[in-house]
This record gives sequence, structure tokens and C-alpha cells, in this order.
Amino acid sequence: MADLVVSMELRFAVAFAACGGCPVNVAAFCREQGISRQTFYVYRRRFLAEGVQGLLPRSRRPGSTPSATGPEQVAAVLAMHDQLREQGWDAGARSVRDRLLLAGVAVPSDRTVHRVLAEHGRVKASPKKRTRASYRRFEAATPNGMWQLDGTKRALADGTVVCVLRVQDDHSRLLLASRVADSENMADTWALLQDAMRQHGRPAMLLHDGSIAFSAVRQGRHQVTDLQWHLRRLGILQVVSSPHHPQTCGKKEREWSALHRWLDAHPDAATIAELQRLVDTYAAFFNTERPHQGIGRVTPSQRYRAQPKAEPLPATELPTVTFVDEVSAKYPAGRVPLGPGGYTITLGHQWVAATVTVVRHDLDVAIFHGPDIIRTLRIDPSRQRQPSGLPLGRPPQPLPSGMS
Repeated sequence: MADLVVSMELRFAVAFAACGGCPVNVAAFCREQGISRQTFYVYRRRFLAEGVQGLLPRSRRPGSTPSATGPEQVAAVLAMHDQLREQGWDAGARSVRDRLLLAGVAVPSDRTVHRVLAEHGRVKASPKKRTRASYRRFEAATPNGMWQLDGTKRALADGTVVCVLRVQDDHSRLLLASRVADSENMADTWALLQDAMRQHGRPAMLLHDGSIAFSAVRQGRHQVTDLQWHLRRLGILQVVSSPHHPQTCGKKEREWSALHRWLDAHPDAATIAELQRLVDTYAAFFNTERPHQGIGRVTPSQRYRAQPKAEPLPATELPTVTFVDEVSAKYPAGRVPLGPGGYTITLGHQWVAATVTVVRHDLDVAIFHGPDIIRTLRIDPSRQRQPSGLPLGRPPQPLPSGMS
């Protein structure tokens, strides 16, 4: 500790006293200068042995560091970091350490791994960060308690922009299903959710943004899309996040950045089918091989299987849907849509281009022309085109004039 508290002036005073011709009362000198006798003899011994150079401050680094990270560990850390970067995965200290542990390599703590990466220029100095207490985070308590649905754009090798649709479990971060489509549309979204539910069961809640492909709540109070109708029949609560508030769906948004980084490290896909294979490969590794730092550094698959799944609520009452439509002239028999679900019915050629009002509650439908009811039915969910009830065969043709 002497080098930290003894000024250079005092060190020179000790040297002058040591080399002077007159004897020195060491005890009195030390009391006068406010130092210990041990400090006096240390600097006198250094001055007599090394001259003025012996009075300069010395390094406090120990002569040996038996607990220092060995060269083999340093090499393993750097090699794993470069490998993760090349493959497009997160390559921070925690990710590097987790992958080394999975490979059976003995590695030091997270902080030591970070220090090794920083010393070798692999990571940048972290800026000052917000305290964890400043974040308000939420997470579903059980698997299937809430799913997050979203889409992201991706360009193929020829520049064609397509959409990657994906649904993720909020509790475990498990990627439940993915679908590459031409665009973010309702038909592919429903096919994606059906695939996820076949593999993992139904969720209690589905969270997503206000895309028209997912919900019509931003379009009007009484708008009900096919997807909303299907989810209500299954008892799945549909939640739409607030506009311009991406933090609500933050888990899904964060996963998109990891996917794009991984895809950037691979050759661009030439077709939708090829991009689908890449996305599925990423999802398989993400779910089963990559420890997730947000869930205790276990894989999403491990956390998803650790607890019983949540159950959806009983099916909610479906709203009454009323809309005015013109009977399509595209079909001579006069076809009219019946609202959510994509169901249609044929009214007959005499109604082509007529304006009708369709009132539907759940599966019960009434069709009005003005104040008159022209058709009532109960929809058969197994059929898209409902039976018309019209007589078979061509309608009778009027006779030419002059003939009876």
C-alpha cells in the first residue's frame, strides 16, 4: 500500500536522509513525516539498491495468476463466438458459454467470457443501460396461456417480397408453427393456426397487432372476419394490441430480428418452398438446441413441456351480422355470400343483380329483399356452398310469341 499513500516528495526526503552523511533518528523522522518505520526502510532499501529508479511507483500486478483463464479456454471461447456469428445466431457472452457447456467444454463465468471477448475486440463496450426495474414485463403463466401471432416480410433471391407468418407461445417462447405466404392474408393465417392447433392444442388467448389479416376491430364495430368467427367458435380470446405500441408484442418482434440475422447468414431462397425449409430448420434449432436467456437459459421445448397446458374458455356467443349485398351476376344462378366462414348459397337466376339483406346469428341465416324474407336456413359448417333448395333441371323457358 506504500505506493498509494507516499508522495514523490516524501520519497525523495527518505532518500536524502538515507544518503546524507549525518546519522538520522528514524523514529523522529517518521513521526515528523507521518509515515511508518517500515515505509522508511522500504524506500531506503530501494534507493540504495536501484537509485532514483527505485523510488518510482511500481506495478501492483501479482507475479503469477494461477486462476487466470487458460489459453485453451480463450481459444474455445473465440472459436465458438466466431462460429455463432457465421451461422447468424446471437454471439454474446451468455450464448457463447451456453453453447460451450452443451458441447461439454469447461468454461468460466459469463463475466469472464465477456472479458475475453472484449479483450480480443469481439464485442463493443456496452452503453449505460436502463435498470431492470424500469421495465414492465408480462408473461403467460402456463404453456398455451397466450400465443403471439405476427408476420414479417422477406425478399427471395429475385427480389420478390413474401411474408413469413408465425405463431409463438408466450410462456415458453416455443415457435409453434410457421408459414411462408405470398402476403399477410387471412386464409394463410387461418391455415397456420390450424396447423399449430393440430400439433399443440388450442390456446386460451391469441395476441396480435391490428392487421386486417388477423382482425377487423380497427375497421368498424360490427365487422367480423372469417378468422374472428373461427376463433370465437373455438373459445379462443382474441386480443389486439394498441396501435404504434410494438412493446406489447415484443417477444415476437425480438424473435424476428434473430430470424432475419440467421437468414442473412445463408444464401437467399429462390422460391417460397425453399424459404419455408429454411424457416422450419431455424425453428427446429431455436426450439430444441438454443438455450433462451429470457426463460432461465433452457430451451423453449423444455419449458413448454415443464407444465400442464392452459385450456381455452367456453365458446363465446357470436354476434349478429347484418350486411347488404348485391347478388352476384358472375354466376347465372345468383349466388350470395353468407358472411364469416366463406359460406355461400344460390338463390336462383331471377335474383341476379338484386340487392338483398343478409342477417346472420351464429349459423342461422335470413335473407331479405326489402321487407320480404326470401330464404332462411341453418348453415352446414361442413359445406362451403349451402344447398339452394331449388328444383333440379333448367328453368322452363317462355314460349315464342304466337305459339300456345
